[in-house]
Amino acid sequence: MAQWIPKYETLSRLDDSSLFLVRDRLKRFLDDFGPLTWPVDCFRLVAAIQMSRKIRLDVFETTGFSPNCDAITVYDPRDDRYMISMRAAPPGWPSRSAHRRCNFTVAHELGHIFLGHMAIPDERKPESWRAREDAEADEFASRLLMPEELILSAAFASRAEMAAAFLVSEQACFHRLNNLRRLDRLSLPAPVCPECGNRRISPCASWCRACGAPLGRTVPEKTALMLRLPVPERCPVCGSGESAGGGECPDCGYPRTNHCLSEYDQPRHPNPADARFCEICGAATLYAELAGSPRITRNMPLAGLFR
Repeated sequence: MAQWIPKYETLSRLDDSSLFLVRDRLKRFLDDFGPLTWPVDCFRLVAAIQMSRKIRLDVFETTGFSPNCDAITVYDPRDDRYMISMRAAPPGWPSRSAHRRCNFTVAHELGHIFLGHMAIPDERKPESWRAREDAEADEFASRLLMPEELILSAAFASRAEMAAAFLVSEQACFHRLNNLRRLDRLSLPAPVCPECGNRRISPCASWCRACGAPLGRTVPEKTALMLRLPVPERCPVCGSGESAGGGECPDCGYPRTNHCLSEYDQPRHPNPADARFCEICGAATLYAELAGSPRITRNMPLAGLFR
């Protein structure tokens, strides 16, 4: 596949001052509301912004938008308040993966706010000015939802898998990679362990979770930890569905996440429940050690996890 398709490239709409603005304001945003892990659910992010009280922000979801409009943001200088009105999110968000466009929509509107676009009403701006601001907000949203170091390090078997991992549409993934001139990331072969043939490999893995062999690529630890593992609804050790406050199961006392057993003062990394070896550092994992413990009875999920 070609590295990029020039006619779909959008960064050329932005000059150096616009790109500097996007980089600077996104850094400030992440400093104020981070640290974030990905994928970013912008509806939860908005709730966190509201709770911070650093700005006054309201979001209204409605079914009254035309097919050509997803959202609009206005600023009320009388009480220094921003208001995002948008097409209502689909039921079950974000689990309904076919409707992820709304996540980018919210990120785009946050871009308008934190890039300072709301200081002057749209009706006072020429069309070229509004077009530039829309391109800036798109770039802000793309960088927020798909950080360069993460989207270029993670390996996905398909464009659909990549889009689902970042809670965006496949089109958004295409445009982000096209602007980075790395469309080759959309056609990578399905990852497979060269030693044991294991195909259950996380996007940022450097080591095989099944046999502990190196996978032939090294993803920096900081980058690998950016992509959040899904939190299991039930404890992988005992099967309890009780809420795990503080990360430990209230019934069996074991962590809900399968951390590696790194030596000495090395950091412990979270792993999928079926990982015998850490996908980030290659060390043995807690659940692999527990599987042989006499405390793990036959009716516990962990007993059959590594068969």
